[in-house]
Amino acid sequence: MAQKKIGIYGTLQSTANNKVEDLYLIVDGHSIIFSVKNTSNNEYVAFEYFVNNGEQEGWNQLIAYLQNNSKLMHAVYNNVHFVMNTPRVVLSHSNTNDTAFQFQNELNLVHGTKSDEEIYTSKIGEHTLLVFGIPDALSTLLTRAFPIGKWSHYAAHLIKNAQPTGVYVQLFEYAFCLFVVEEGNIKLLNYAPLEGSDQNSYILLNSCINLGINTNTTPLFVAGYNEQQHDFIKKVAPYFENLSIVKAPNEGIGTNLNAAYPQHTYSTYFIF
Repeated sequence: MAQKKIGIYGTLQSTANNKVEDLYLIVDGHSIIFSVKNTSNNEYVAFEYFVNNGEQEGWNQLIAYLQNNSKLMHAVYNNVHFVMNTPRVVLSHSNTNDTAFQFQNELNLVHGTKSDEEIYTSKIGEHTLLVFGIPDALSTLLTRAFPIGKWSHYAAHLIKNAQPTGVYVQLFEYAFCLFVVEEGNIKLLNYAPLEGSDQNSYILLNSCINLGINTNTTPLFVAGYNEQQHDFIKKVAPYFENLSIVKAPNEGIGTNLNAAYPQHTYSTYFIF
């Protein structure tokens, strides 16, 4: 069954005539997260985390649960951003004559064929874009609740805020996103399941080796880090120039969040 894991709330100021907050609704295969940002002062003012437990899959039950248990589901927002956070995404090059059919074929070639999805693209450079799929059922359910919602992919926000050179590891409950950029050029964007410490270390370091990245002169940025759960980060850190643990912001609700979760477990959801 669905469960609410966390809820931290500040004061929401938006009214029908004065909308100052944006909602980022992040969706992966197991959870839906609400991250609310006040755009007038750039502070996060509310955060909720809902998850499917056990063998429960799909979004119908989870979204139905949100209707009755989320304090943020029915609030007023200026913008609503649906953020897909799944491995079904590819980096592609854009050309004048590209079509949605071509992008769908590219996504299907890398991740397998799905017929019940809509294809979206996000431009992230002059000739580079992200191609990702949104399941029709999920889009329908969320649009009913938030008709003004617009889709993006988590990776687009990660890329937008990245340093020109670095290896980024974004840790989530069941997977991590590995993003490598060198002198402004994207080398790799990939999702991998969280497995044993040795396997996680191998994926990270072997990816850098295959890309020709000199880790001794490349910083490692890690978000969502929990010392008890992610010991592989300690193992790989000595191979890099330095390690930066990304924390949730201290402003707004960040003060309470960091006090309650000092391992910065939820910092991955404050990159917007």
